[in-house]
Amino acid sequence: MIKRLRLRMTLMVIAVLILVSAGIVLAINMANERSIAARAEETLIVLAENSGSRPGRMKDQREEWKETPQEKPDGEENDESRPQKKGDSRRNAGMLPEVRSGSEPAAAGLSNSYTITLNEDGSVASWTSDRTDLYTDEQVAALAESALKDGGVSGRVGTQFFRKAEKDGQTLLVVLDARMDYLSASNALRSAALIAAAACALLSLLAWLLVRRMVKPVEEAFTRQKQFVSDASHELKTPLAVISANAEVLEQEIGENEYLGYIRSEVRRTDTLVKNLLTLARLDRNEAGTEMKRFDLSRAVLDVTLPFESTVFEAGKTMDTDVPEGIDCVGNEDMIKQLTVILLSNALKYSDEGGRIEVSLKAKGKQREIRVFNTGEPIPPEDQEKIFDRFWRGDPAHGRETGGHGLGLAIARTIVETHRGKITVDSGKDRGTAFTVTLGA
Repeated sequence: MIKRLRLRMTLMVIAVLILVSAGIVLAINMANERSIAARAEETLIVLAENSGSRPGRMKDQREEWKETPQEKPDGEENDESRPQKKGDSRRNAGMLPEVRSGSEPAAAGLSNSYTITLNEDGSVASWTSDRTDLYTDEQVAALAESALKDGGVSGRVGTQFFRKAEKDGQTLLVVLDARMDYLSASNALRSAALIAAAACALLSLLAWLLVRRMVKPVEEAFTRQKQFVSDASHELKTPLAVISANAEVLEQEIGENEYLGYIRSEVRRTDTLVKNLLTLARLDRNEAGTEMKRFDLSRAVLDVTLPFESTVFEAGKTMDTDVPEGIDCVGNEDMIKQLTVILLSNALKYSDEGGRIEVSLKAKGKQREIRVFNTGEPIPPEDQEKIFDRFWRGDPAHGRETGGHGLGLAIARTIVETHRGKITVDSGKDRGTAFTVTLGA
């Protein structure tokens, strides 16, 4: 029980650490994505206003343009009549846009860019870039096609952001390639993930040590409680035996007496309670039933069920048994017999007058299923989990009439858990109550 509590607390802490670490890494990734997108949008606005050229480069070209004569004598070739080349930022000679104050930082931080001039039908007329070696005409045409399909003024295709602009009656498509920025963000994210994983592993180790320290007082208290129950049960056995013996002597001397009958009845009930407490104490300490071996499960169930038929018959009820031969199981035979007795006794106590009890055993692959069913009043849904708690009874008065203490099903669950099995209850109106025990082969 303490081990399960420690394990659950440790797993909960580790799960919280993993969720927090994943949240931090995700937040970093989203922040990087938004930062890149925001800077790309700001840069595209500046590039669009400058016909696709970066402001720093425009200033250098403006100084060069001022030193170059704008008009030449008749007969000489004007710069405007010369054929344009890729990357020639003076294709709109004499019409260089003014650079906005403060636009340099916006256009300086991201990767390569290129500008596409589109025909009226949307095809690529020409394109310019400061790094023409990075792109091909096919790549540029594919990007332009995707951008036109998008239909918006701006957008994104992969790692490339684009923005449409109109300049001197021409449609320009300014594209900013942010692949290097995404690569840098990816490297930063990978580093953050590694750091988060290392921190999570370290904190998980610390959490495990802390949980062990926190649970230690609970473990010690639980151990003292189990020891007290065991010691008290042993101490009660002697006075109960003395009271029972004296009651028998008095009965021999004065004959049958109503009050002596009450004494002997309560002694029997208390003696049963003491035995159950001792059983739970031994199970908690794993002193009983620790030896697990393969045995004939069919024979073990029948050894308990067949003698029980006479008790059921005397109570005016019927019992059907469906236990095939040859089904074996790995476990402790005595504990399984005790488990079957508890379930049969419970079915007999709570079945209705003239009711029916059914006992069945099935082999399902590597699992073994013991099922005990009885007719009668159903167990309320809100009580179906509580019935396995120690000393819990839905109707204490009725429990006293039947001689129960609320420990039988608690012992049954402990036996099942010792075998690493599972016990469930299904109860409802008009369908009776069935306890099902599933064990491994």
